[in-house]
Amino acid sequence: MRRKALKQKEVRTLSNVFWGNTESISEQIKEKYSFQKKFTLELGCGEGEYTIDLALKYPQKIFVGIDAKGSRIWKGAKYALENNINNCFFIIQRIDRLNHIFQPNTVEEIWIPFPNPFPMRKSIKQRLVHKRFLDVYREICIPGARIHLKTDDETLFNYSIEVCKEENLNLIAATDDLYNSPFYKDELTITTRFEIQHISNNKKIKYVCFSL
Repeated sequence: MRRKALKQKEVRTLSNVFWGNTESISEQIKEKYSFQKKFTLELGCGEGEYTIDLALKYPQKIFVGIDAKGSRIWKGAKYALENNINNCFFIIQRIDRLNHIFQPNTVEEIWIPFPNPFPMRKSIKQRLVHKRFLDVYREICIPGARIHLKTDDETLFNYSIEVCKEENLNLIAATDDLYNSPFYKDELTITTRFEIQHISNNKKIKYVCFSL
């Protein structure tokens, strides 16, 4: 069996990974964590670098890494279990289905580090800051919840700022050179595998933060 297939199979046996239909995932979360708590999400989490580092930094909070591909989540989920990081978990599911998993007012913050920028105009609706995703976030987030986007892609960076204007969102921060900005501190110093690759290719890291 190929390594990717092995990961896909094993990740579904891990106790900190929830998968299946949205109703099943929602019930699993209720049983283990209770919706009385608030969650911070990492969308398109891949190996879950932000999920894990934030969980270590804030042990009193709960962090959730979400990705449609179980093989991507495998590494982060295994690491969390092996290192007893108990305030985070992972979900295998599409981002546009999150409003069928989380109840209203249960998400306090969202991180979107280095998502696929979907540069072609025909794929704009796939961008994680498109209105159709914002409508999902609005259903599950507390009032004033902050959404953080990190990217190397100029088109996605500019698009995010335009969406904030069009949707009348509160633009809190925006820079096309994070490392040389006053925002580069605390959580924003967490690096992902993709971020390291972009830096090695001399690309500037861009950052946008807005609230709903």
